[in-house]
Amino acid sequence: MKEERELERTFTSAELAEFCGLPGNVLRRFIDRELLSPMRGSVDRYAFRAAGCARVLAQLWRAGWTAPRIERAWRLARSVVPDADAALTGLLASIGQRRVTVRTPDGRLVEPGGQMLFDFAGAASCTAALPSLRSPQDWFAIGVDAEAAGRIDDAIRAYEHAAVDGSAEIHFNLGNCYYGQRRRSEAAAQFLAAIGKAPEYAEAWNNLGVVRGELGDRAGAVEALRRALELVPHYADAHYNLAEALAVVGDMDGARSHWRAYLTFDPNSRWAEQVRRRLSSNGG
Repeated sequence: MKEERELERTFTSAELAEFCGLPGNVLRRFIDRELLSPMRGSVDRYAFRAAGCARVLAQLWRAGWTAPRIERAWRLARSVVPDADAALTGLLASIGQRRVTVRTPDGRLVEPGGQMLFDFAGAASCTAALPSLRSPQDWFAIGVDAEAAGRIDDAIRAYEHAAVDGSAEIHFNLGNCYYGQRRRSEAAAQFLAAIGKAPEYAEAWNNLGVVRGELGDRAGAVEALRRALELVPHYADAHYNLAEALAVVGDMDGARSHWRAYLTFDPNSRWAEQVRRRLSSNGG
């Protein structure tokens, strides 16, 4: 996460893999099976909306689903939820189940043949409040759509409903939205919640490091960013952020090392020239 928040951000497949905390070869399997599609007219550039789908794929993959299994289940899900993205998000209801079940956008739980299922978990948690009429996965999907459209206030409300019993991805996205509104302490709490759910979530460690630095916790920033790089050594943004954090605490040898690593892994980014200038002015 750099200072400029990019609501219209696009990704290469490598950037998308880093953004979602997925190995590149795993993401490529999803692309090969057309579970993720590049932007029209592009070979390897993906819209922001694809990040939401990739996060769903990452959650299924972390739950032990292989790419062929996800593809088969996704095609079955589309028999009851024609929208491709909504069908994919609906498959989160299948995690931990022996059969494919799909959460439809209106909150129903159905089998691919159209048979409606009684949602014991949902019924047990129902109250008079409207948010309880949707599952965390439903609110997550609503939040992703709102965030992609730039409706950050709406995205925050949706993610907050989802986070009551949500996944690491929900907490992570909510943290990003809080950060975009300069609510840094709340953002840090959400990144920590994401890490609590998924300790190997490198992107959450990276963002936690950035927020800690902006809150004045310099040692905590360095610690979190080092953890992100332990998990994903080729994580370009974490190298950049750690270099900046080390420069702040006066460790210029360490900063130069990570600026050079950033250029190794992302030499053509729009920040690369800035990094080269930093190296040149600091004896790089």
